[in-house]
Amino acid sequence: MNESLNYESLFREIYENYYDRVLSYIKARVNDHTIAEDLTSDVFFRCYKNIQKFDSSKASESTWIFTITKNLLKNYYRDKKEVAYIDSMEGFDIPYEEEFDQAIRLEEIRTFLDREIAKLDSIKRQIIMMRFYDEMKTEEIAAALGMSDGNVRVIITRTLKKLRVGAEADNVIEFGF
Repeated sequence: MNESLNYESLFREIYENYYDRVLSYIKARVNDHTIAEDLTSDVFFRCYKNIQKFDSSKASESTWIFTITKNLLKNYYRDKKEVAYIDSMEGFDIPYEEEFDQAIRLEEIRTFLDREIAKLDSIKRQIIMMRFYDEMKTEEIAAALGMSDGNVRVIITRTLKKLRVGAEADNVIEFGF
C-alpha cells in the first residue's frame, strides 16, 4: 500500500513538472494543438501505466518521460501513413528521387548516431541525451546530475568532437572544418 502511494506521488510530481514541457515539445513537432494535447495525454497515460518500471539509477525523470514522448511521436508518424500523390508534389524544388536519397542519408546518420551514442559511457550518454534529446540547458543538466556547469560543457564538447571524428572517419558526414 505504501509503495502504491509512492508511485502516485512520483507520477503527480512528474506530471506537474513536465506536462508543459512535453506539450510544447509535441506541439512543435505536430503543429496542431488538439493533436498535441491528445498525444500529451497519451504520454502521461503511458507514464502512469508504467511508473513502477521507472528506475532513477538508470535514467533521470526527464530522460524517462522524454523517451516515452519520443517513442509515442515515432509511433504517431509511423501510424499516420499519409500518402503523397504525384499531383501533390508539384511546386517542390527538390526532385522526388533527391528527396528519397536525403531520407536514406538521414536514416544512415541516425543509425550511426544511435550506435555511437550507445557506445558512450553512461554519464556521457545521459548528458548527450539530456542536452539534445530532452533539450535541457547545461545548467539544468548540471543541477540534475550534481555536476558543475563547466564540467557538463566540457563533456558535451569532447563527446561531440569524438562523434564528429567518428562520423568523418566512417564517411557518414563531411564537416569540412
